[in-house]
Amino acid sequence: MSDDHVPGTAGPEGDGQGRGAGKGRDGITGPRRTGAAPSGESVEDRLRRAFRTAPEPTPATRGRAALRLVSENMHMLPRPAVVPADPWEALTVRAPGSASQLLDREQMEEAVAGSFDHLRTTLLKMLRANGWNRVAIAAPTRGCGTTYSAAHLAHSLAQVPGSRTLLMDLNLRRPGLAAMLDMPGTGRMRAFLGGQVSLDDHVVRTGDTLAIGLSQHSEPEAAHLLQSEVCARVIGDMMDQLSPDVMLCDLPPLLEHDDLSAFLPQVDGVLLVADGGQTLPEHVAACERRLHGQTRVLGVVLNQARRTGPLPAYA
Repeated sequence: MSDDHVPGTAGPEGDGQGRGAGKGRDGITGPRRTGAAPSGESVEDRLRRAFRTAPEPTPATRGRAALRLVSENMHMLPRPAVVPADPWEALTVRAPGSASQLLDREQMEEAVAGSFDHLRTTLLKMLRANGWNRVAIAAPTRGCGTTYSAAHLAHSLAQVPGSRTLLMDLNLRRPGLAAMLDMPGTGRMRAFLGGQVSLDDHVVRTGDTLAIGLSQHSEPEAAHLLQSEVCARVIGDMMDQLSPDVMLCDLPPLLEHDDLSAFLPQVDGVLLVADGGQTLPEHVAACERRLHGQTRVLGVVLNQARRTGPLPAYA
């Protein structure tokens, strides 16, 4: 018998089962892999055989593959848009106190309530026709009822459904709106106009359609603040954020102080308030001369008018 290995016996390169060893592509001798392609098989035949023998995916493996695909590509999915909160809706809601002097329609005489509604409608038509929304309210002299008129006009404007009215007490020398509404302890107007207090820490809403900015302490040098660049920026930012339909600003008497003149660049027009018992025609004429060329006189409100008929007169 030759020195060749006998089938079925182990040898230095056998496995004891008659299977020989082969050399790999790197020249290292090792066991021949089972399932090796027959000699002479083409690349195309090898690929066809591999696909025929590959296991068919099950529903479970399909699901795992889909989940893996989604998890690996989460960064590519569109993210939901973040809708910013409406600053108007974010304002603190605080109702006027029980001692508020703001009269509701049941407490007003029918003609008085009707006069404010008539003024509201006329003013809104004028503002909308010209794209205006900033109104200063002032009187020639002290005691004409500017704060009373501003508060009740704002209340009438707020009756329009879906509207937004902003009322600001800018009579920093003699602030009176907080006392009239019985809302003590609210309002740092000087700090707000100076950029030291944020909008949501100063302005409050009394309802869905009316917001107010109050002042508690008098400021003898108010005109300096009202004509500052910081004040102009604060007012502009407030209008941009709250988007009111109308902003009413209660200001000191025109013939006694220069506060209104200092604030004129921030408003679209002035509504004058006259008192039937103390305001003279000369007072109104002097106001018109002072405002000429600087802004528009939107109208004159006449308080305490005498009765000339069955109903109170108003303007």
